Amino acid sequence: MKKLIACLLFVMEILHPVTAQNKFYNFSLILGMSPKQTPVQSPLIMNRQDPVNEFLFNLDQVEKNYTIGLRTNIRFSQPFFGTLGLEYNRQLQHYSMLFTHMKPEASHELMVSNDKITLPVGVGVRLHKIEITSGLQMSYNIHSEMKQDLPMGIEMKDPRIEMGWYTGVGMALGRTSFGVRYQSSMNRYGDNLVMHQKPMGLASVPGNVRFTVAFSF
Repeated sequence: MKKLIACLLFVMEILHPVTAQNKFYNFSLILGMSPKQTPVQSPLIMNRQDPVNEFLFNLDQVEKNYTIGLRTNIRFSQPFFGTLGLEYNRQLQHYSMLFTHMKPEASHELMVSNDKITLPVGVGVRLHKIEITSGLQMSYNIHSEMKQDLPMGIEMKDPRIEMGWYTGVGMALGRTSFGVRYQSSMNRYGDNLVMHQKPMGLASVPGNVRFTVAFSF
């Protein structure tokens, strides 16, 4: 994380002279925070062919996570503009495995962490101090880890590009702006997990609220 922040600051120093010469481009360093989530959804039944080891698989919690990124605004005809960004985020998900044959039922935990690089591309409109943005984003897992307290032969798929969308609103106060954004992926929770060649994707897709603060230069 420290290396990533240092790289972003270095890029900001390089781009600052360009920004001063070209008033049509504006750069922002963005920091964000997404609150903890406890999704409610139907579980997935696994190991039906082996009743002794049959269990219900579900997502219990997504921990609070933070984001750092760099964004450029490309000015169109007022009040419209385009946006292009690069963001880093680390997310930790807690899954449960509830074995149905045990009385009382025994539950075990599976933890998955994903370090993601995201490229959001969108359009926006600025109305005085208020700006509204919306667009698409591509994410790629640069590093993923899985920890399970009971080995069950669960494996992680190779990383691939994930598509998603976002929309948000913010308020600018000088060079500092505050905003809130809702974003969602087109991939399901757990779709990067597989057990005995059976996918473990749940019914719902990831979605979260992100609170942001941006410093423009």
